[in-house]
Formats: sequence, C-alpha cells, structure tokens
Amino acid sequence: MLHRNALAVLLALAAAAPAAAAPSASIFYFDHSYRITSGLSESVEEVIKSSASLKLEKVLTELTYTNGDTFLLEGPEDLSARELNATTSYALIEEADAIDGAFSIALPPRDLAEATAAALRENLRPYREVELRRVQLLRGVSPAGIKFRALRAPWRAAKPLWEPTLRSRQLVSAGERLDEFSVFSIPTGLDGISRRMVEEGADKRTAVMLSLGAGGTLAGALMKAGPARTLAYMRAAGADIAALDPEDLANFRAWARSGALKVSTAAPEFICTNLRITDPELAGLVQPYAVREIAGIRTGFISLVRAHSPSELAGSPFEVWDPRDEKALYRVIDQLRAGEKVKAVVAVSFLKSGELGWLLNFSGIDVLIGPKAWDTESGRSTRVVLRGWEKETHTGPALTVFPDAGGAGVIRLERGPRGSLAALESGPPPEDGREPVFYREQLYMKERIARYFMGSGDSVLPDLRARGGYTIHAFFNMAAALLRKEYGAEAAIVKVKPFSSRVPGEIPSSMVSTWLGPDEPLALALVPGFHLRELARRAVPEGSDAEAYLGAEYLAVSGLDKSGRLGGLPIVPSETYLTALPAGMAEGKPFIKVLKRPEGAPETLHAAVLGALQELKATTASRLAWEEAILEAARNVTAPRSVWRLNLRNLSAQMVDTGVRAPGGYGQVNESRISAADQTQMQGSARLFSEFYSESFRLDVGVSADYGKTVLRPKGQPRLTTESADQLVYSGELVYRWRKFDGRLGKLVAGPYASAAYDTEFARAGNLPLRK
Repeated sequence: MLHRNALAVLLALAAAAPAAAAPSASIFYFDHSYRITSGLSESVEEVIKSSASLKLEKVLTELTYTNGDTFLLEGPEDLSARELNATTSYALIEEADAIDGAFSIALPPRDLAEATAAALRENLRPYREVELRRVQLLRGVSPAGIKFRALRAPWRAAKPLWEPTLRSRQLVSAGERLDEFSVFSIPTGLDGISRRMVEEGADKRTAVMLSLGAGGTLAGALMKAGPARTLAYMRAAGADIAALDPEDLANFRAWARSGALKVSTAAPEFICTNLRITDPELAGLVQPYAVREIAGIRTGFISLVRAHSPSELAGSPFEVWDPRDEKALYRVIDQLRAGEKVKAVVAVSFLKSGELGWLLNFSGIDVLIGPKAWDTESGRSTRVVLRGWEKETHTGPALTVFPDAGGAGVIRLERGPRGSLAALESGPPPEDGREPVFYREQLYMKERIARYFMGSGDSVLPDLRARGGYTIHAFFNMAAALLRKEYGAEAAIVKVKPFSSRVPGEIPSSMVSTWLGPDEPLALALVPGFHLRELARRAVPEGSDAEAYLGAEYLAVSGLDKSGRLGGLPIVPSETYLTALPAGMAEGKPFIKVLKRPEGAPETLHAAVLGALQELKATTASRLAWEEAILEAARNVTAPRSVWRLNLRNLSAQMVDTGVRAPGGYGQVNESRISAADQTQMQGSARLFSEFYSESFRLDVGVSADYGKTVLRPKGQPRLTTESADQLVYSGELVYRWRKFDGRLGKLVAGPYASAAYDTEFARAGNLPLRK
C-alpha cells in the first residue's frame, strides 16, 4: 500500500511539473574591424593651449607597443614585439599619476597631473568621465640585454602578447623648462575569437556562426590577403554565413577581375540582400538571404549595404540597389515569411549611422545588428520578452544590437510552447581563459596595419590642426595642384577617395599614401574642352567627414579658376588642353590623345604627390614657410597669369579644275547659242593673330588674307585670268574687362574696347589705284 501511494504521489508530481524548456537558438557573431584612436590626445592639447603658463611646441605621433596593461614608454628602435614578449625582468622605478579615459591613458608631467585631470573633467563632463589613477613606471631588460622603460596600468587586463599602438607626445615649454605629455592609445578589435564560442557554435543543431563582413578593408587594400586567406580565417571560426559589407564588394570586384574568386562549397554562405550579380558564373556566389533551422526556430538572415555610385563598381559583375527601396525590401521579407516559412528575421545593417533611422521603423525584422558601438567595458546584455509578438503589427525590430569594441557576441532566440518567439537576448561572447582562435594571426595583421599607416614615421605634411587641418576637400585639391606642377600641365585631375584616418601632429608619408587610396599610373594627355568641362562638374565639394562623399565619385581639379576659366581663358569645347590625370581615365576614350610622359616625371600618383611634398619640405626655409606652402597648394587657386600665343585661326586652300567635253549629239548645234570653256579656280585664305591675355586686358593683333584667281581657257582663244578674291586686312583690338557676370545667360564681360583695321589688296585692278 505504501508503494502504491508513493507511486501515485510521484505521478502527480510529474504531471504538475512544467514541461522542460525548449533549448534556445544561439547566433554567434564576430566582425573584422580594428581601430586605434587618438583618445585624449586632442583634449590634452586643448588643456595645454588654454594654460597661460604652458606653450605647446610640437606634437609627435609614433608607434609603440602594449600588451594590454603595460605600455612601452622609452626604448631603442631595434626593440621588437618578439623581444618584449620574452621579457620577464622588470624593476619598479616609481609610481606616478596618470589619466584614464577615452580609449587612452595620458601621462602628464608629475606636478601637472591634478590640474590636467581637473581641466579634462571639466571639458569632457558632458560626454565622458576621466579618472586619475596610479601607474607604475618600470625598467625592463630583455633577454638580449636591451634596456627600456614602460608604464603599467594595474587595473587593465594583460594580453598574452605585445601588439603595436600609437603614442602621442605633446612637447611643451614652461619658461625655460621643457616638459612632455604622453598619451597612449588603447587598440580595440582583432583580438581573435573565443574558443568556447567557436566550440558552442560548432553544434549546428542549436547554433549558427555569423560573420559580419568577409575581411573588408583589412583583407583588401591593407593586407591584400586574397580570398584564400580570408576564407581560411572564417572556416577556422566555423562561420556558416557571411554578411558582405561595402569593402567586401570592392574586394570581390578585384578578385573577380583577377580570376581568383571562385564559388566553393567549403566557404560560408555569402549574403547581400540589395545586390544583383550580372555574371552567370558568379551568380551563385552571393545570395539575397540565408535560412537556417536553429533549435527548432526557422531563421532568415538578410544583409544591407549602402547604395554605391556607378563608378565604384564599374567594370564589376555587381550592381547595388538602394536599400531604402521599401517595395523591393518587402518582397524579400515576404519571400522569407511566406515562402521560406521563417519564424524570425535577423538583419545585418552596414548602413551609416545617418541612414539607419528608417530601418528602425521597418516592420518584418525581429533582430537588427547595427553599426559598431566601440565601447570596451559595458558588457551589454539585453533581454526582450515577447508576448503575442506574431499576432501584432510592428513598426520596428524587437531587439537592436550594436556590437562593442570586441566585435563579437551572441544573440539567443527562445521559442514558446507553440513554436512562436518567446524571448530575444543579446550579450557578450562566453568567457574563456584560453588563447583565442586566430589570435596570433591577427596580431601579425595589426603589425602590418600599423606599418601601413605610420611607415617609418617620415613626416611630409606639417601639423595644420590649428589652421583647419586636412579635410578631404583640401587634401585632394592639394594633391591635384602638386600633380599639375610636377607634370607642367595646364590642368590636373585626381580621383577623390574619402578617408577617416588621422593622427595628431605631423603626417607621415605612409598615411598620405592611404589617404590617396590605391596607387594608379599617371598619363599626360590632350583632353578636349568639352570633356574637361564634364570632369570639372564633378569637382569635390566642401565636406566635414568621409560619409558626406559616399555614393558618388568626386574629382579634384587643378588649373581652373573660380569662374571655370583655364589660364584666364574660357574653355573652348573644340580645343584640347594639356592635362595630367590617372591613366585609367583615358582608357576607352578615343577623343583623348595620350602623350609621352615628360622625362623624369613620376609614373604613379603616390610618387608624384609624395615627391612634391618631400621637395616642399626640403626647400622651405622655416616651419612657417612650410605650412604656408602646403596651405597655398591646398587652396588650389590658379593665380591669374598673362598669356601670349600665336593663333593660326584659319588656313585653307582650294583649287578646282573644270573641263568641258561636248557629247556627239551636240555636233550640229550652232556654237553661238551653246558655248563652254575649261577653267581653273584657285583660292586661299589665312587668319594669323597674335593674342595677349592678362587678368584685365586682351589684345589681338593679326592679319587676314583672302586671294583667288579664275583662269578661263576658251577653245582656240587666249586664256583669260580674273581675280575672284583679293583682300588683305591688318587689324587690332584692345578689350578691358571691367566687370564679369555669371548668370542665367552664361558668362558675360562688360567693359570698354577699341579696335582698328587697315583694309587693302594684293594687286591693283587694271589701272585703278591700290585699295586702301
């Protein structure tokens, strides 16, 4: 009896117990971005400049190393990351006060730490906090006996290995004393992928691994890794789906041209929703969406990139339609919901922050992964409980995720008893004390990136932040002006490649090369006026940041003044002008005549601009003169100049010989009624003028000549010669440009003018006097 009662109790308890919770679906994601910011550097400069007792003498930015909690403060040039990794011998020199905040650590002079921290708190209070903390100044000795000094921040976590970062040095004077503020940047991103995340993501029944991008700029312009190395990295991470960003499309275009891009079953599934592929062989490479069954939740993935200008993808098999085309996007969502029967839609957006607002109000998307937030310590975790989510109409996603500086995380989808979405949750990746996957390979990438931007540190541009800095508009106008002078051309054209990288202090040659974009061969060509006008209409406008220039192709044009004149003269559509430009811009245009490059002229854009900058720095007598020379080039103002030319406006000659042969049928006709004679007509014309143009005057002096003869040869009679044209005119005209107008009627000039002419002839007509 007792046994029966116990069994009944157990059965009752089992019936009353809730059903086991369904396993959640996990979407692990990671990206490929990396950033080193100047952090507190500019804020420290503002504090220095606002001080009455300090004078900022110079700002230098240089490469150094960090392992997360320790920063190289001073050491010889041959001290490498490998040597630092092997160093275990450190001795404490002293402790000091440092300022922690904004992705950086600032080390001010000892007696200025409190005042600097207080000033920074006051300046940054509306946006962020800074904290005064104690750091250790250490003396280290490497296994090779190399001595160095380092700064250790005990509150920061150490990484297994040292990696490159930037150090900004503000050299100041206080009376006769020289001091230095040092600001160390904290690099973020490219720290490998958590091994535990990779292991959990390997269970494809309950998880999927999503790559935000496929290498982007790092795999393309910076590393030139190629598709094989990029795909190897994603395979090591176990990536199932890769959402392509705009830089990936540029990489795919280059790889498709070289034949390196092949469809592989081992690669992750590439998606880009607003992309069309015109090449049949590559049509299967990128899909508009991907679908996965994860823990019983059928999930669809889409990816959106900004609309490209036609030139950005010119020559590639790719076309991008505007992601704001709601009808086209709803067709994709409807296909996922109705055709693929998905319960959840995850959208990855590579749109810029200013373009994201409309997507936050777009229905049909459950989870939106937006732009990277770059915060390092928030450990964002969000949970949204859904009640009747599938029964209601929504005007936006239930969960929006902004990846942090690490670029990796997890999104969990939970379903209710009937299979509908019950909850969504986002959080950081699972913790793991082991060395991350691909950590050492990405460390090598960081070394390459640092060298790519900073090079050997040879500066070719002065620090002009106090005078406006280097905007995209100013920099490329400067490049065009320098190119025109290097080639001795009338005009110069440079393609504008928007950039966002900057460093405090003088600009090294490597960074100038990155600003210029991919190097291109140059050409010197005769460009017709009508085409030069078309190019000038795409002149780069003023803008504050790189986003202002996206979606269109702009050019920097040098040689034209504000009124669109070249050398003080209006551009004539039928005339040709000596122009320096990228060789690719002349290809496929038969109306552009490419000439031989001047002897000694640089062959590529980088060589031309860097060579001109190095020459400017070497030939200017002082730093102020160097700055003025760079500013003058950046203004890209073509100074008015006097022009003299000998213009052969017209030269023509004509000779017509007419012979008459009477048919036999006219043999009996009276010759007095029908007559004809052979004749020869010769005529020539010429217009030769000397033209002088200055800013306000124009003087034309020249000669116009027309002369012609007609010789009749009647049968059986002497020849008869007559003049058909005989005129010789010497003329001159002086014009003063008093006012210039550019309105609806076009360009107009107002002012007084005077003209004179002398009209005569080559030969007298019979016994008449010579016409004068």
